[in-house]
Amino acid sequence: MQRLYVNDTPVILHPKEEMINFADYELQIDASTLQNLDGVKLKDDVLVVGASERYIKSCLDSFSKQRVKKLDSITFLVDDLQAVKKFIKRQFKVIKAAGGVVEKEGKVLLIFRMGKWDLPKGKLEKKESPEKGAVREVEEECNIKVGLNEKVCFTWHTYTRNGKKILKKTHWYRMECLDDVELRPQLEEDITEVQWMNQEEVMHALYNSYNSIREVMRAYYKDSL
Repeated sequence: MQRLYVNDTPVILHPKEEMINFADYELQIDASTLQNLDGVKLKDDVLVVGASERYIKSCLDSFSKQRVKKLDSITFLVDDLQAVKKFIKRQFKVIKAAGGVVEKEGKVLLIFRMGKWDLPKGKLEKKESPEKGAVREVEEECNIKVGLNEKVCFTWHTYTRNGKKILKKTHWYRMECLDDVELRPQLEEDITEVQWMNQEEVMHALYNSYNSIREVMRAYYKDSL
């Protein structure tokens, strides 16, 4: 976990020992001289140096309450990446999920759920492997049959449900469509449409999607070229 999405805001943890191009950031903040980010106009790509674990937590809490629409990403330059990752995980209940990018004749399958284009995915059942769960969720949400191929990537995102802070790790796989004769959306999961799209159509649909889904599709098309 070096990138997570908080209220769809990309939060990146960058180890201090690895090279970074400071010119990539429109705003650079020294956390040792700025107590918090309250009142700071965050937009584009922001870099924060010298942030303690508590400082990072306070930023995550702030982003979870209100999305910063003009903020493209915020990167924290951290001294000990593993320690920070463990600290963040302790703030949440961690759950695992899995989903897939289903292929058929040069197209991929997207679902329309709650006003956004998305990919089929869902929470893993107890003791279920990511591979098995990914296939099950895709087949249930789209009423198709698929074959599992290689892993694309995994993503992390946070949300709050019933007052509990959740950190979800989602495993993503390439899949081959074996049978879509009965293709239809799983309405009880708030899916209203399932659609095969070529790459151009997918790129257009991603304008009305989530940053985490864009990350998955970037990884997928990179591997497909």
